[in-house]
Amino acid sequence: MHTITVDAPDVSRAWLEACTRLSEIPGNKAFHTLVRIARPLQEDPHLRTELDRLRAARTKPVLYPIDTVVNTLFPAALAATCTTHEQLSERYRAVYPRLQQGIRRNVHGTYFGRLVSYPGTPDKPEPVDQLARVITRLNKLRTSAKWSAVYEAGTAHVLDSDDGVLPQEPAAGDAGPEAVIRAASLDTQTLDFPCLSHCSFQFDSATNTVHLAAYYRSHYLFDRAYGNYLALGHLCAWVARHAGLAPGTVSVMSGCARLDCSKVELGTLQSAVTTPLFGLGA
Repeated sequence: MHTITVDAPDVSRAWLEACTRLSEIPGNKAFHTLVRIARPLQEDPHLRTELDRLRAARTKPVLYPIDTVVNTLFPAALAATCTTHEQLSERYRAVYPRLQQGIRRNVHGTYFGRLVSYPGTPDKPEPVDQLARVITRLNKLRTSAKWSAVYEAGTAHVLDSDDGVLPQEPAAGDAGPEAVIRAASLDTQTLDFPCLSHCSFQFDSATNTVHLAAYYRSHYLFDRAYGNYLALGHLCAWVARHAGLAPGTVSVMSGCARLDCSKVELGTLQSAVTTPLFGLGA
């Protein structure tokens, strides 16, 4: 099995290193890849400009702008106009039905929609704001160092109690509060949404920092990954800000990662980066 592990200082270099490593693997495909980004909102402007240009030149298929990809996981522009998480959640939920009806790729929902408006059940019909629960529990538990990895978004038990109250001690093997992205009754399609399975928030009490780890079952690097990495950086920063913490690293694991660009496109991007990592060329 081919795999890769990347550690990089910013989004641009992390993404380019991952692409470069995949280009060296037969079939340009690897399993259980890990990309760790130290400063997940920092970009190389030259690489970003060139990437935007190459993506815009694609006609078959047409690729969405990176900012559009970002928006499915975190609505950065909308968030910039909101002072509280509750305000962002309420405003997004108000337009969510229109986003699903008006845009084909959103017919099954959006990642941010699942995070702040996970569909309810007949017993609990109200949508669940999973991020609000994560923020609340980070606020409640950040003074206790032993609770360092109990902030999950995207695996199971989304309809558990959302009052922010936790047991005195975690049960054996209990990962703590979780929030689902995949809805079993709705997501019966085998392809497309949702590729992102879950997000996990870890609190570092030594530095008052929250780190984010995300798992994608499948990842196309040229089409989606750059925007996904950037969106996860925004998501981590948003949660950290409203929990009174500093944003930390973002780590992305992909069950299967594929490089979906040509050698010419990759070479152009390698030449564009200002200060490339070791192994990417001058």
